[in-house]
Amino acid sequence: MSATRKLAARLLRFVIRHSPHETKAWGNAMLRELDFIESDWAALLWALGSTTAIFRHSGRAIAAKFGKLNHQKEAAIMNNIGKRAAGFAVGITIGAVFIVIAVILVHLLLQSVVAWHSRPMPWFLASAAIVEAIFFYAVAKQWSKRRPMAVGILLSALVLGTHVIVHVATHALTR
Repeated sequence: MSATRKLAARLLRFVIRHSPHETKAWGNAMLRELDFIESDWAALLWALGSTTAIFRHSGRAIAAKFGKLNHQKEAAIMNNIGKRAAGFAVGITIGAVFIVIAVILVHLLLQSVVAWHSRPMPWFLASAAIVEAIFFYAVAKQWSKRRPMAVGILLSALVLGTHVIVHVATHALTR
């Protein structure tokens, strides 16, 4: 037996000896498979790959033993992420629906009042300012209890504000 093959076998035996009980049978099977590999360098690579796999499996077993990989905790974290995503989506939906309703109502209100037509500020700026104020009030009220929903509403407010700024900038430049 060559020195390379002896090194591979010794390395694998050492790792098997110091691995957890659940992993030893699997490691012994890898050690027996080492005898059927023809090339000495391929046997060394097999032993290195086997030790890596045993270390990974042993690490998971040890972590699970000490409670680091608790499946209940993972399920709770995933459930929390799902609740946050749903709250975020609800916030965006509330914001979008509120934008549509508020713009229509403010437009109808401003169209019915003649004094607003004589002002230089167009109706959409007034409606955007009112809607933005209501958005920020809603975000402030929801921030402590329903933060994901508040973030969704805040995102809607930022999109509306950006839209108004771009609209005003493009129309001011074309005049």
